[in-house]
Amino acid sequence: MKPFLYAALAGYMVAAIHAVLAFVNKRRAAERITFYSLAGGFTAHTLAIIIDWVQDGHYPLFHLHETISFLAWTLVVVYCVVASRHAVQALGAFLLPVISLLVIASNIVRGSSSLDANRVTDGSAAWLFPVHTTLLLFAYATFFVAFAASVMYLWQERELRLKRFGAVYHRLPSLTTVDDIGSTAASIGFTLLTLGIVTGIIWSQARSGRVWHNDPIEFFALLTWVLYLTLLHYRVQWRGRKAAWLGVAGFAL
Repeated sequence: MKPFLYAALAGYMVAAIHAVLAFVNKRRAAERITFYSLAGGFTAHTLAIIIDWVQDGHYPLFHLHETISFLAWTLVVVYCVVASRHAVQALGAFLLPVISLLVIASNIVRGSSSLDANRVTDGSAAWLFPVHTTLLLFAYATFFVAFAASVMYLWQERELRLKRFGAVYHRLPSLTTVDDIGSTAASIGFTLLTLGIVTGIIWSQARSGRVWHNDPIEFFALLTWVLYLTLLHYRVQWRGRKAAWLGVAGFAL
């Protein structure tokens, strides 16, 4: 693992630990440490991605470890956007440990399968490949936030149903807040996924003259699109608990 990625992992792990502590104990000091550690980790992570990009001479999404690392980076971006709009410190306790695990995983798989950079960047539409992959990764990161919001909704709803107004009840966001986060994240994620698939089709057609290659990745992206189209269709009619279960099911599938 390269130095900046080490620094990013250290920052994310410290942030994850203190986010959990802030959720469990509601300590202001832990919240501040979470913020500064996450900021430091994200800065180091961004530098690591830029350095790899410059040194390797290609967009850092051709190797599996680069893709996993970039997914972790996109998840931080999406989390920061949500946190800037909603006071949901509890979301960090769900997301930051996952981000840390993704960075660790990116190091474990380093040196494994990769794409041929020359093959996928050949042609006049080569610029579409990084756009296509970036849109897809942001879509999946946003879907994960929608999933986390759904889990928090179901947890908070259970506390209310059982009339348990203890620590968990007071530290989780309101049902309205997490329902709004889940609905917005699912809608934005679906839009990003749609744009990612469209740019992928254009890039594939320009590169090989074919739209479909019977690739498992293509099938997975199309299946995800159909699932979230169905989810959003029913989410218009359903709010609350049913919508939260749809969010969990959509991500699990």
